Amino acid sequence: MPVERHGLTGTPMSGSGPQHFITVDAETDVIRDGIATISAIRDRVEARERIRIPIVWFVRFQRKTSEYKKIDSPEYFAGPVTSAFDGFELARPELVQMLASGDEIGWHYHAYNYVHRTDLSHARRIAIVSADLVACAEAIRARHPYVEARSFRFGWFFIPDYGLFTTLERVGIGVDASIRPGTEGRQVKAFEATYLPALTTTPKKIGNIFFVPYFLTRLIHDYEVVAHDFGWSRMDAASTRRRQEEFEHDLVQTANAVKRGSGSFTTYRTFVASQSSPVA
Repeated sequence: MPVERHGLTGTPMSGSGPQHFITVDAETDVIRDGIATISAIRDRVEARERIRIPIVWFVRFQRKTSEYKKIDSPEYFAGPVTSAFDGFELARPELVQMLASGDEIGWHYHAYNYVHRTDLSHARRIAIVSADLVACAEAIRARHPYVEARSFRFGWFFIPDYGLFTTLERVGIGVDASIRPGTEGRQVKAFEATYLPALTTTPKKIGNIFFVPYFLTRLIHDYEVVAHDFGWSRMDAASTRRRQEEFEHDLVQTANAVKRGSGSFTTYRTFVASQSSPVA
């Protein structure tokens, strides 16, 4: 039966058995090392367990954080993107290789302006985010035609307003992986923002976007497996080694479950392609 929430309607997606998504938020200056390390762990488990494990790499692309903190004009953010953090460029060779191996590449974006500019109205901040999403999407397509980034994840899983998906649909996003049921009403990091009620708790197509909540998903970040000191996050060699071992252990456990018949590893692109439910 169709559901209605926040003005959107949709129908559940079908599927046989649990779908296991291995996702990476590749979002920092150690993106190349992170991709190489995570990919090597995956390759090792694949060879040992004799099972294919595709990964979805959500790569960050957006303007510099300082712009989101200082500027309050939607017109500015509708303009060209110049000094971007461009993960697609920083890790181009690695991402091209991952695409060739059957992985999926998506787009990762943080609503920095929204959480930092609480002096602005909700409507103005949403206008800024919407304008910026369009500008960034256009920049990605112009700079990186090899990437067909149709899947999307908001940073921190924080969606400021579900109306933004109208904008994302317009720029070609077909799958969202931002919804994390169970967080509604909670504070987002240390910001003056809270999570919205979950739009859906199960995979569902709403309008022309498939929403796949944080559902049997193993998420790891690029910086979690590489020693670094960003100021806001620090990890030494011993800590990253433990994190690498945890990730490998989780992959092995899930691989064994899949081989016993408990679902399958998949990407959002493959999962969506397998769906036949009509839109309400």
